[in-house]
Amino acid sequence: MYKETYRELCHGTDEESAERIKVNGFEIRGYSDSWCGQGIYFYDIKKKAWWAANRKCDQIRKKTGKKNRPTVLFADIINIDDDKIFDLRAYKDLCDFEEGISRLFGEYSFELQGVDDVEKIIKLRAFLISYYADRNDKKLVIGNFRQRPQPMYEHAIEFSNSLDMIFGIETIYCVKDKNIIENIH
Repeated sequence: MYKETYRELCHGTDEESAERIKVNGFEIRGYSDSWCGQGIYFYDIKKKAWWAANRKCDQIRKKTGKKNRPTVLFADIINIDDDKIFDLRAYKDLCDFEEGISRLFGEYSFELQGVDDVEKIIKLRAFLISYYADRNDKKLVIGNFRQRPQPMYEHAIEFSNSLDMIFGIETIYCVKDKNIIENIH
């Protein structure tokens, strides 16, 4: 068994939430239809974390009228057992995922070809990733995902068109167990 370490991962949020996190630690939140389901999301690109922070502040302003400053926190995941990581970039993990999900559907396998509703596909993907991670006691999900411009957020198009995203792919770290996070600053 190997141990993996990820240092200086970035989490974008608002200033008020950042202060709470520094005092109380992170809490598992989010929506089941986020990229990898509920979890604490980190990036290895600081500019992406700033984008997420600006997006959250925009959401707060639209919902409450209250302005809040974007903030980026840094944290480490140190010495996590590799069997607690679900790495969507690793062939073996993808094969294990396919086998596990195939058992879920049994003889009712299907393909998503011809489905035009991207949002439904994203929600299904998030559900399946979360289901598999929970069922197999995975504490960290890592994946490369294609960034889509999201016109509803003014910072999204700017980020997805920047040189940081020249290939349109971002790495997302979704923490499913807050106890693996260390050194929040």
